[in-house]
Amino acid sequence: MKLAWQFIKQILIFSLIVCSFVLLLLLPREMEVTPFAPLQYEANFPFTLELYKETIDDFVTHIKEERGFGETSSGNNLLSEVERFFNRSLKVILPAFLLSMIVGTFLGTVQVYFRAHKRGKIMSFISWVFASIPDFFLFIAIQYMLIIFMRHGLPQFSLFGHNEWYSFIIPLISVMIYPVIHMAKFTVVSMENEMGQDYVRTVFSKGLTKFDAMKHMIWNCFSPIMNQSQMVMLYILSSLPIIERISSYNGAGYQLLVAILGNEDVRALSFMLPFLFLMFLVVLVTQFLRYWLVPKEVVGK
Repeated sequence: MKLAWQFIKQILIFSLIVCSFVLLLLLPREMEVTPFAPLQYEANFPFTLELYKETIDDFVTHIKEERGFGETSSGNNLLSEVERFFNRSLKVILPAFLLSMIVGTFLGTVQVYFRAHKRGKIMSFISWVFASIPDFFLFIAIQYMLIIFMRHGLPQFSLFGHNEWYSFIIPLISVMIYPVIHMAKFTVVSMENEMGQDYVRTVFSKGLTKFDAMKHMIWNCFSPIMNQSQMVMLYILSSLPIIERISSYNGAGYQLLVAILGNEDVRALSFMLPFLFLMFLVVLVTQFLRYWLVPKEVVGK
C-alpha cells in the first residue's frame, strides 16, 4: 500500500513538473527591435499577460489541429524524428548513468578503505580537483589531449559528429565525470557515518577483517546511495545538450538546444518530454529497488 501511494505521488509530481516546464517554455522570448534614430536600434523582450495567453492558445490550437506534435518543416513526423535522435542520445545517457553509479560507488568504497593511507588522500584530492572543473572544459581538455596523441602516433579518428560507431565515447566520458565524483564523495560520507555503528564494532570484535566490515557498511548505505540515482541522472541530462552541441553529436540534447534557441516551442517540448519521462522512470525504479531489495529497517532509517 505504501509503495502504491509512493507511485501515485510520483505521478502527481511528474505531471506538475511537466506542466511547469510547458508554461516556462511558452514564455514569450522573441526579441523586438525598434529603430529610434539613424543606425540606432533598441532591442527588448516584451512580456505581457495577453501575449503570454496568446502563445498558450496558439500552442493548444496546434496540438488540437495536428492531433499531436505534427510534422517538421521537411514533412516528416515529428515524433519519429524525436525517436531517432533520442535513441542516439541513449547511447550516451544509459552507459553514463550505469557507470556513474557503479564506478562512483566503487571509488568511494576504495577511498574509505584506504582513507588512513596516502593513496586515500590522493584519491580525495583528485576528486576535489575534478569536481571543480566544468564538464565542457573537461571535454575540450580530452579533445586537446587526443589531438596531441594523434600527432605523436595515435591512429587518426574523428573527434566530432555522430556517424562513427565510437562517436558517443567522448561525450559519454565528459558527462559522467562529475556524476562519478559526486557518487564517490557521497559514498565516502555515507560509509563514514556508519563507522560508529554498533554492528561495525561487533564485526571487528569477532575478529573479522576490514573487508568484511566494509561489506556490511555498503549494504546499509545502499538505500541512500540508490536515492542519489536521481541526482546522477539530473547531472547527466543537464550536461548533455551543451556537450552534444560542442561535440557536434547530433542527438536529442543537441536538437532540444537548437529548438529552444530557435523559439520552436512545439519542437522543444517534443524533445524535452522524453528526458522528463526518463527522469521519472529513474525515480520509479529507485523506489522499487528500495522497497524490494533493501531491508525495511534500512529503508526506514
